[in-house]
Amino acid sequence: MQFLAPLLLTGTVLATAPIIIHLLNRRRFIRVDWAPMEYLKLTLKTNKRRLKLEQWLLLAIRTLAVLALFLAVARPISSGTNLAGFLSVEGRASRVIVIDDSLSMAYQKTDQSAFERAQNATRQVLNQLGPQDSVSVVLASNPSAPLVRMSHLDESERKKLVSRVNELTHSQTGSHWMATLEDIDRQLQEATFPVKEVILITDLWQAGWTDEVRDLFDRWSEEQVTVRFIDIGAEPAGNRVLRSLELDSRIALVDQEVKLTAVIENAGEEPLKSGQALLTVDGNVTPVTLPEIPAEKTVSVPVSVRFDQAGQHTVSLSIPADKLLDDNVQRKIINVRQMVDVVLVDGEPGLNPFESETDFLALALSAGNSNWQVTQAESSTWKTQLLTAPDLIVLANVDQLSRERIKELEELVSLGTGLMIFVGDQCDLQLYNEGLYKGGNGLLPARLQQVRDLSSQGLVIEPIADSPIELLKGLSPELLSRIRPRRFVDVTLEEGADSQQTRVLARWNDAQQSPAVLEKRFGAGRVLLWTITADKKWSDWPAEASFVLAMRVAAQQIAAEIQRGENLTAGEPIHFELDTITAPQSGELIWLDREQKPLELVFAGSAEGKTTLNSPPVRFAGIVEAEWQDTQLGKQTQKFAINADVDDSFQKKLDEPALQQFLGKMPLKLIRYQGKEMDLATEGTELWRYLAVLLLGCLISESVLATFIGRRR
Repeated sequence: MQFLAPLLLTGTVLATAPIIIHLLNRRRFIRVDWAPMEYLKLTLKTNKRRLKLEQWLLLAIRTLAVLALFLAVARPISSGTNLAGFLSVEGRASRVIVIDDSLSMAYQKTDQSAFERAQNATRQVLNQLGPQDSVSVVLASNPSAPLVRMSHLDESERKKLVSRVNELTHSQTGSHWMATLEDIDRQLQEATFPVKEVILITDLWQAGWTDEVRDLFDRWSEEQVTVRFIDIGAEPAGNRVLRSLELDSRIALVDQEVKLTAVIENAGEEPLKSGQALLTVDGNVTPVTLPEIPAEKTVSVPVSVRFDQAGQHTVSLSIPADKLLDDNVQRKIINVRQMVDVVLVDGEPGLNPFESETDFLALALSAGNSNWQVTQAESSTWKTQLLTAPDLIVLANVDQLSRERIKELEELVSLGTGLMIFVGDQCDLQLYNEGLYKGGNGLLPARLQQVRDLSSQGLVIEPIADSPIELLKGLSPELLSRIRPRRFVDVTLEEGADSQQTRVLARWNDAQQSPAVLEKRFGAGRVLLWTITADKKWSDWPAEASFVLAMRVAAQQIAAEIQRGENLTAGEPIHFELDTITAPQSGELIWLDREQKPLELVFAGSAEGKTTLNSPPVRFAGIVEAEWQDTQLGKQTQKFAINADVDDSFQKKLDEPALQQFLGKMPLKLIRYQGKEMDLATEGTELWRYLAVLLLGCLISESVLATFIGRRR
């Protein structure tokens, strides 16, 4: 029995007051022998026992009322069972101990992290289990690879297991309790003994708990599976999270500024004062100044880097340390190119400079831009040539395309090649709709209607996130107002199969707000449709400086990016497509920035003749390098960036009612970890409510009994 206000127990001495008053009242009377009393004694003698019983009962009720009053205000708590009592079962049991090793377990509010507390708790649990029980110990992030599986622990095996538990490190994966419990369920099906028990040692943070676990717990309840929770988590008290580090452009080029955006969340109750983050580029560290971040706010911080050679480059950003370190770092593998390959298909070639349909485009993309390799091709020749796979294809006033060429374009764009389409007098609108629009399922973002004359006072850029021409919003209204087309192709947006992938990025500033630029996402690629020509036949815009900016920005945003799966989140496996046809025999995944055992790689071929590099789920964050031996090229390497699953750092802890909601019919059995001395005890139940009911009962009983005894008889 424990008390939350033990000092108030001193008031229980007042429980002696009714007894003292009773004794004092007895001493107030002087005994005098009086003859008539002898007759009264004869009358009272028959009721003496009943009167004594009534008096003693009334005295006991009054004393109990005083005791109940002061015990209630002292707030007693029933003593919980010790760990041995908590784990006791009838008969031999098959037990599965699950250690939560997710990212949130790195939270360190005191001198111990949550995972270190979990290790302490696991050791004590193992010391309480006898060799008669079958024991499995698993990590929540990797339940299919138990530390031990259905083992009967004698003293030597227990010591070995405890030693392995001591060597464990938490992962940077997120919590996915449904997947973990499903694996545990499969292990329980193989259990030897009919008594089955699951012990979850966790911080009880809400991330990873979903409603779908309720059905599993309900079934376990029907199958008499016991689930016990050992709560080792501290209450969250603020955290800073580096949510992401993303490239602003799809393309990173040599000797050009590459812009990234870091998203930082301050989940604490106090503002995060401006400080310095550390930007590491290929091992070179540079400080980055951070703005002040208000409490419970998220800000975006621009970061820029520059590379002097093509290839794979490693970039990481780390913000100042707090109680949870693992969500303060983001890593990125950036593939830097030497140049971008662009093919301009000219539907109306000319003899003199700037008479061809694509001359202004070629100048806009290549002038002073050595990183762009621009090739102009006449449409009549290009239609019959073998189609290569450039980063960007521009169709400018091309009259029509064969079905075979359209199919090839669809395949290229779906794989990531960018496509820009400019209309013109040569275009057969009906054939475009039949071959390229296809009722909303083709490459065209909208159905082409007719060529119309236009009187417009400029271009209006739509406020759309992730727009390829978003930078044009920074131009002054005066510059945009100078874009005045004389003709354009009117389009109709229909409710097609892929209408969700279509957006109007800009409109002409006319009465109808006619679409000027439309975008459609097609597989991994993007298609831009301009409703004017690329030359000066329909507008004078190609001669304006804003045309150069618009074409460069749009081309860079939709050109094919090198995205091959080098950036992953902890907990995901690696599936990487190799350029080789012959599958290597073996390889391994080596950690470059932490001490961790290499992972074995598996190589598999496909019916298409492609080879993929595969790994088991990578549970730790960091930079890894895959190494393998190619039969023709020799030793090959490929780097990967693994980032922590920051969704697991969501700062909310489940209380008992919230946890019970997930358990369904399963009764909650919870024990809390208290202190690094491995003092494990259940949290007792507060008894003051019961004492208050007892006090009320005593008062009512005392009133009724006092009235009954004091009646005139």
